[in-house]
This record gives sequence, C-alpha cells and structure tokens, in this order.
Amino acid sequence: MTLYKHELKMNRLSFIIWLVGVLAMSAGCIFLFPLIDDSMADMSDAFASMGGFSAAFGMDKLSINTLEGFFGTEIGTIFALGGGMYSALLGISALSKEESGHTAEFLHTLTLGRCRIVTGKLLSILIYLVLFDVIALGVFTGSAAMIGESLSLKSLMGYILAQFAAQTELASVCFALSASSRRSSIGPGLGIALVLYVLDIVARITDKAEFLKYITPFSFSNATDVFVNKGSVEAVPLCIGICVTAISIFAAYFIYRNKDIAA
Repeated sequence: MTLYKHELKMNRLSFIIWLVGVLAMSAGCIFLFPLIDDSMADMSDAFASMGGFSAAFGMDKLSINTLEGFFGTEIGTIFALGGGMYSALLGISALSKEESGHTAEFLHTLTLGRCRIVTGKLLSILIYLVLFDVIALGVFTGSAAMIGESLSLKSLMGYILAQFAAQTELASVCFALSASSRRSSIGPGLGIALVLYVLDIVARITDKAEFLKYITPFSFSNATDVFVNKGSVEAVPLCIGICVTAISIFAAYFIYRNKDIAA
C-alpha cells in the first residue's frame, strides 16, 4: 500500500499536465464548434469525398457539421492520440526508472516481494487511466451542454470504455518493456503509441492493409466507428487487445521476478 501511494504521488504532476493539455484542446474544439458550424455545412460533402483522406479520419461515415460527427472525426483523434501517448508514458517508465534512478537497491531492501512491487505500480497506472477517462467523460458532456448541444450518452460511454481498453493495452505492453529495460526512456513508449496510431490510419486507407486493425488498439477504439455503431465496438480486435493486455501483464511479472536487477 505504501508503494502504491508513493507511485500515485510521484505521477501526480505528469497526470495533471497531460490531463489539462489533452482535455483543454478537446474542450476548446467543442467550444469552437458553434463558430464554425455554418462553414462546416458547406465543407461536409467535400471532405466526405476525399477518398483515402476521408476514410482515414472517418469523414466518409459521419457528417462534420453535426457535433457527433465533429467529435468523431476531430476531437476523438486528439483524445485518442493524447490518451494513448500518456498511457504509454506511464507504462514505459514504471519499472525501469528504479534502475536508471539508482533507487532499486533501496526499494528491494524493503519488506516487499517483487510481485508486490509490480502490483503496486500496475495499480497506480490503472487508477490514473480510470481518472483520466472519467474526468474526460465529464468534460465532454459538460462542454457540449455549455454550447447548447448534446452527445449521445450511449455512444460517448462506449467510446470512453473503448479508449480505456486501448490505453490499458498500450500501458501494459510498455509496462512489460519497462520490466525488461534497465533505463527509463520515454522515447520507446511514445514511439509505440505513434506507430500504432499510424498503422490504424493505413488500415483505413487501403483494403490491402486491413489486417493491421488486428494489431493496433486504435482500431477498435476509433471514435468514428464507435459513434456510427451507437457505442458498440468491433469484437475481434477488442478480444485480441484484451489478450495482448493479459499476456503483457503476465510477461511483466515473469520478467521482473526473474530479472537480475542492477542497484
């Protein structure tokens, strides 16, 4: 419990920075919607007929001159990428920072087994991801109400839950990498998030790369798809993502438990 509380305290500042940054941009776009609504109506058909570009950002499925369409194609992209990068950052530094910061020797003199250390750090990551998404749900709902608009609660809840699943998958994969690494580096974590996001775009542009949607968590958590399907997500990519999450968490425990840890 002490380690769990310590991890929450250590990650508090980065949580606030990422939360404020991502949600400020997202809410700002919502507040801008009434100002650009008229011009969006004229551009909606043009954007929907731009071939691969339209498919990549879902403009061929939702009309951007409605708030739900604007959210799915624009705001959802900001939140998905920001949340994905934040979750990857949490995971990639969780365990490796002890060795790179030369605090591992002190940590392992405490009456804590390695499994308890991994569990405490993992729980702190999950708590921050839950807070991130719950606060986002409130901000999205409140911002829409302030401009006299509304978002389908069912679709929005489905989107937030899908984002949480995607963020957990990214965090767990990076968590496993952190368990095997001796240096704390944010580069690999952010790189993984960005590469997987690009893979989702590629899978949407061409049918030849459709198989990529089974690799990236951004496929089942895409805002456009969730809003088109009224809160539902594609089952197969989601199940694959859950399996990847479970395997990554198991790998983190196994690697860290058997690791020769440097002081």
